[in-house]
Amino acid sequence: MEAIGAGACFGIFLGKVCPEALELAGGKALVEKRAKILVLCPDLPFPIRAGGQMRMASLIQALSEFASVKVAFIAPQTTEETISWARERNVSLEQLVPRNRSLFERWSERLGILFARSNLRYRLHERTFFNQAFKSYSPDLVWLETPYLLRYAIEWKEKVPLVVDYWGTSEGANRICKVTRGPLKIWKWLFWRAALRGEMQFAPQVENIVCVSSLDAAFFRNLAPESRIWAIPNGILTKNTQRPTVAVADDPSIMIFTGDMSYLPNIDAAVWFTEQAFPIILREVPWAKMQIVGREPRGEVLALRGHQNVEVKGHMPDLAASIAAAGFYILPMRLGSGIRSKLFDVFPLGKAIVSTSTGAEGLELHHDVNCIIADSAEDFAKGCIRLLKNENERHRLGKAVSLLASETYSQENVNRLVRKAVIDILRS
Repeated sequence: MEAIGAGACFGIFLGKVCPEALELAGGKALVEKRAKILVLCPDLPFPIRAGGQMRMASLIQALSEFASVKVAFIAPQTTEETISWARERNVSLEQLVPRNRSLFERWSERLGILFARSNLRYRLHERTFFNQAFKSYSPDLVWLETPYLLRYAIEWKEKVPLVVDYWGTSEGANRICKVTRGPLKIWKWLFWRAALRGEMQFAPQVENIVCVSSLDAAFFRNLAPESRIWAIPNGILTKNTQRPTVAVADDPSIMIFTGDMSYLPNIDAAVWFTEQAFPIILREVPWAKMQIVGREPRGEVLALRGHQNVEVKGHMPDLAASIAAAGFYILPMRLGSGIRSKLFDVFPLGKAIVSTSTGAEGLELHHDVNCIIADSAEDFAKGCIRLLKNENERHRLGKAVSLLASETYSQENVNRLVRKAVIDILRS
């Protein structure tokens, strides 16, 4: 996150009457009105441009189904899409505009994090902004859409229940550290230790933790055994489940990988597959093609265009059309933690998936049941060859993952899980 200037704030307040009551601490009920929930976000929650926005939008929509919600967020600007999205859900918005910081300020903060061995150092302007939002709204519950924001809200826990949403764990930073070579490894190790120390220091102080999967829930139960922990997945919102507006015939020869191609785990995945697994595939299936689709491809990714049958397409306005046109989806990720939200673009389209164990981590993906999971380059290549040659297998696995979109990862299921968690918290 960049440092935050004083910025301008604006609010859009749209009320809604509640048909039922929620019980608060002490057994009192909120009669004929909704519980007030303040959501703190580190970025614009909508439109959805990345996994973070998908997570925020899904959970905010779930909260707005049964509570009055105010979202305080940090972003350079808002859009008409954001305002319309909030209005449709009766959500109020309050924004803090960041200011540009000098290189000296950015590096001073990073060094401060390392010396303090904690990544939860607050910034004064952000703290002032969130404190004002808290005082003006007087919420019944505060929901933090990243543990980064605990630095501002931890002092509120004696006044109001706090819920912290952990999108992932420090294991992601640990994996990056393990594959880093040379002097840079020391820097990556220090940041991993700072992230881990932040979890160890603050997670046990939080009574209510939400995470993206049962795997992450187990991680935090070990770290914070006294906390209440809920595993709530991302919901696949209607906007993300729509098929391409124009029918697209798939090409069984195309394997596609998508994501932000400036993000190290995605860069590593694209390079590893192209250099290690794809040559094995081409020896047996010379007509196979590889497409890499995603914004801001770095030099390492752009250089992959020099390999046989590899196409780097960059950002595509209609991602669903690109995925639908491919024979199947590959997820050769070896780094990162949490869940790979890019798969929520794939599930509704019913595309077969070949993934590493890391790519499938935290999701209801099981080898030979609804996907192919392989970790070595040779096994990953064999899984791809199997799908390239077998149309029935592509259809079988594609049908299986489409059920995940309509059942496990439906927004309706997320609404139910969020509602249950909040009611339990307010009753306790």
